Amino acid sequence: MTFMPGVSGNPRGRRPGVRTRKAALVEALFDDEIQAVGNKCLELAKDGDIEAIKVILARVCPVRRGRPLRFKLPSVNDAGDVLTAFNAVLRAASSGILTVEEAQSLSSVLESGARLIQLSEFEDRLEALEARL
Repeated sequence: MTFMPGVSGNPRGRRPGVRTRKAALVEALFDDEIQAVGNKCLELAKDGDIEAIKVILARVCPVRRGRPLRFKLPSVNDAGDVLTAFNAVLRAASSGILTVEEAQSLSSVLESGARLIQLSEFEDRLEALEARL
């Protein structure tokens, strides 16, 4: 028997947000000390300790993994639109509006969309052929 995606093998299993025993033990060990550790880290940071400053900044304002794009992607409804959108991404990357990584990510999204469009068109053609038979 294979597992179905998104279907739990144990529907009465642990609820989301419930900690494991290990996590609860670790938290209990540091529960009384966490305030002291945080205060010491702040003290070191105020004294100019670069590593302490990095730790605090990493928690307060973590590095973003991406940025919102100010790029209007043309709407994609059929295979011809995919090509138009892809050309828009290439133009934006070549002019510096998008980074190469951003253009690559958008191209990947467009590729997935193109596959979905092909699948939909194939399904429509198959239904038309079946209707003829």
